[in-house]
Amino acid sequence: MGKKTGEAAGAPGGGGEFKELSVDLDKPGGPDAGEGPGRGGRPLLRFSDVVKTRPGGQGYRLSVDSFRAFRGERLALIGESGSGKSTFLDMVAMILKPDLAAEMAFLPSGGPGWLDLWALWRGGGNGKFEALRRSELGYVMQTGGLLPFLTAADNIVLPARLKRGFPKSEIKDRLMFLAGRLGITHLLGKSPARISVGERQRCAVARALIHDPVMVLADEPTASLDPPTADRIFELLLELCEGRTLLVSTHERWRVAGDNFLVWEIVCEKGGESDPIEAALVRAGPGPPGTAPPRTGPPTAGRGRPTAAAEDGGGLTGPTLFG
Repeated sequence: MGKKTGEAAGAPGGGGEFKELSVDLDKPGGPDAGEGPGRGGRPLLRFSDVVKTRPGGQGYRLSVDSFRAFRGERLALIGESGSGKSTFLDMVAMILKPDLAAEMAFLPSGGPGWLDLWALWRGGGNGKFEALRRSELGYVMQTGGLLPFLTAADNIVLPARLKRGFPKSEIKDRLMFLAGRLGITHLLGKSPARISVGERQRCAVARALIHDPVMVLADEPTASLDPPTADRIFELLLELCEGRTLLVSTHERWRVAGDNFLVWEIVCEKGGESDPIEAALVRAGPGPPGTAPPRTGPPTAGRGRPTAAAEDGGGLTGPTLFG
């Protein structure tokens, strides 16, 4: 296969030129290589030796020695509150610039090849990151993150309207499909202030999926919900993200103990009173840290409990979202 180098123009969503990585795709450990048995899916994201510090107070330093995400995987990020889960997710979402990195690479759908995110950060490519986020990523925030001056419907369809090349004729059909699956059709004309926290989270899930992203990030999507509502929201998220890469953070370890999740953990160590908090991202399971678990097929939904459809009275049967 040989080496792949050069500059690539016309990245997804526009935004000018992206620098392609110069890599040897034939070498073990190159961007297209899996990490062990069962991880033969198409790669999506690679981080190596990434560091992010936070000033103020005692100080904080997050180190990511190695992180890989493949298409269609379910990945979980666990850790105590304040450990840095949101910090890591914001780096994956191309919102937060790291301090140092040996490698940060992303392989967009339909793109020319691997994109060197670290080179873009150093070059001030904020507009290019915006184009990538609009095209490739969906983000479910802790409390929904809906804009208060828009209706639920306008909040949900906003990513589709902003995504370059997205078929405008499909937006309404996608909106109604998602609203029906999530049980929020009756809420579409309401403002966020007039709906409950759990209903806002359902709207946030719809918004994260409306533009057909390849990867969905969810930052503790059940943290502020009562247990029954949290269970329903999590089940809906898993159902609708089937076949996509899903990275979800939580401090509820039991919630990601099954479901074919690859589990990562942010572990914090505190030294002396004047020493910064040292945090590191490590593999927590299944399997020993640093090893790849076996993969026998695509992730499957369901946790051995009644589905949200059974609890809510309908809505979740039918084909996977948008094929």
